[in-house]
Amino acid sequence: MEQRNSDQTSGRSEHEEAGDASSLGATPSVDPRVYDRTRENPETMRERAVQLKTQLADRLETGATRLRKRSSDTEKLDDAIATTKERVADAGDRVASGMEKSAEWLRSANVTSFQQGLERQVKENPGRTLLIAGAIGYLLGRAFKGKDA
Repeated sequence: MEQRNSDQTSGRSEHEEAGDASSLGATPSVDPRVYDRTRENPETMRERAVQLKTQLADRLETGATRLRKRSSDTEKLDDAIATTKERVADAGDRVASGMEKSAEWLRSANVTSFQQGLERQVKENPGRTLLIAGAIGYLLGRAFKGKDA
């Protein structure tokens, strides 16, 4: 108890006293912002608590504002969507053009010339023709099988 009174009268905290007993014998430099908070009066502590609460609330509001701004700023997202739409439209256009050319070729093709072309294809590339026929058969089978199976 007497040591505490001597500490209080000298104005030095226990931390400062321990600094004197360091192995180097020098008093460590203490940041002036750091001091013994136990000596603050309750009113000062309440004021600091209110101040910290206000600072935290301000930072939360700032964060909320930034979040709202970033989530409503969809310009980059809009650009990506527009690019994707363009690519899908281009791909669809190419497929549709190919389908139209195929339909046009089928309409104008002579059955006799078609048969002769097919026979020539089978004679020149029998393996590839077999693979193509198998793939077409598989796709037609899947198409006519329906969704129930």
